[in-house]
Amino acid sequence: MTETIGFCQETRPEGCGFVLLGATGDLAARKILPALFGLCEKKLAPANFYMLLAARTGLDRAALEGRVRKSLAAAGLSPSPESLGAFLARLEYMQADYSAEFFARLGARLASLDAAHGVGNKRLFYLATPPEAFGPVTAGLKAGGLVADPDDCSCWSRIIIEKPYGASPGGALSLDEEMKGTPAGKQLYRIDHFTGKEAVQNVLALRAANHVFDATWNAGFVDHVQITAFEELGVEERASFFEKTGLARDMMSHILQLAAITAMDLPASFRDADFKEEKRRFFASVRAPERCLRGQYAGYRSEPGVSPVSEAETFFALKFAVDNDRWRGVPFYARAGKRAGAKSTRIDVVYKKPQRGIFKDMDIGNPNVFSFRLQPEEAVNFSLVGKHPGPKLCFTRRSMVLDCGAGPGAAAAAPTDYERLLLDAMSGDQTLFLSSFETKFLWQFLAPVLESWTAPGGSPLYPYPDGSPGPAEAAGVIEGDGRKWL
Repeated sequence: MTETIGFCQETRPEGCGFVLLGATGDLAARKILPALFGLCEKKLAPANFYMLLAARTGLDRAALEGRVRKSLAAAGLSPSPESLGAFLARLEYMQADYSAEFFARLGARLASLDAAHGVGNKRLFYLATPPEAFGPVTAGLKAGGLVADPDDCSCWSRIIIEKPYGASPGGALSLDEEMKGTPAGKQLYRIDHFTGKEAVQNVLALRAANHVFDATWNAGFVDHVQITAFEELGVEERASFFEKTGLARDMMSHILQLAAITAMDLPASFRDADFKEEKRRFFASVRAPERCLRGQYAGYRSEPGVSPVSEAETFFALKFAVDNDRWRGVPFYARAGKRAGAKSTRIDVVYKKPQRGIFKDMDIGNPNVFSFRLQPEEAVNFSLVGKHPGPKLCFTRRSMVLDCGAGPGAAAAAPTDYERLLLDAMSGDQTLFLSSFETKFLWQFLAPVLESWTAPGGSPLYPYPDGSPGPAEAAGVIEGDGRKWL
């Protein structure tokens, strides 16, 4: 039995237009179109809502609808003819070359759609384009009069950009400066979809509402923290992207966001400013990474589009410390990999073994582990040791499981990570989006790692068999401290 208690915070978006630029790309097909359909299907999108897709590819109506059907099917969605028809009825398409003339045509089309749907110049632009296009496209939107004055309450414009935020510290800084010169800061939304996952939200909810957990969420009780992000798939059709970026540039933002939400001090409220300030304080206490190791799965160089001598990493593992009163002395270990066995993204907060009593000198490992599983399913587990049934005094490991949903129907109606973040952006809530400070810190943290890998005589690129949990050498990252990967 579940019971709703007397605190429930919700923001509902007002009517608006959603403009997806780069609409024929991989990101749009895999993530954004299914999320938009989900919002409409679950009745979470505003009643007055339209979607305009734009890309360089020329598409007639039949081709557009065929792409949408393919995208939804690939995401495992099987809409009824009625729900698919209702979704397609809200959908428009424009071919784009991102010239001044295109932005003028876009403005005229949006004005017509605003009037038809009664949304009054309220628009969310999603830039599903390559990062190098963020600046020019945003400048084109502003020059075309499509970025509304942020102080005008009668209308709004918000722009979502997707990682990677640059390819180097200098590139990230240039991108940030370029973007700052176009929309105001409160109009720019830097998305990291891991922050929208239900299990991640539960990390803070459990601590904030249950003192029994937050009181032990510190160096006095916690031995170490592990963050794992493994994928069963390889690079698939993203080889050209991976050849330029590698896994660390692609995944480190996710790892750091999971670390922050796990270990930041609780904010005074879950509003934008308080939440971001605590994240900023956490990142300011994170020290340079240690024991940085990289690897590449055996079949990577045989993938279409990959160089036979590629040095792009598809696996990394590292250790870092957090130098503040709550976490000083508690190591954080992180690893991520492509083609690394079954899909698994999780945060494990590993408690210390008993310091007194009969188990004090026994080798029982760490009996208490808080596990927040993000993928493939979302769940929260707490492992503990209890008595085994029977006449003997034997002990066994058991788990308590927190049901993150309220039954199959409620779980199906809950928004996915991308759906949740799109709702937040439509509502003007930047709590779960990255600040400029966070993107700068990401590169401060990541740059030394990349330099250590590419410097003469730097870290080797360790091979690992396809489907294994990374190279054998990755064990040394954690076993050097007398611990083991879970």
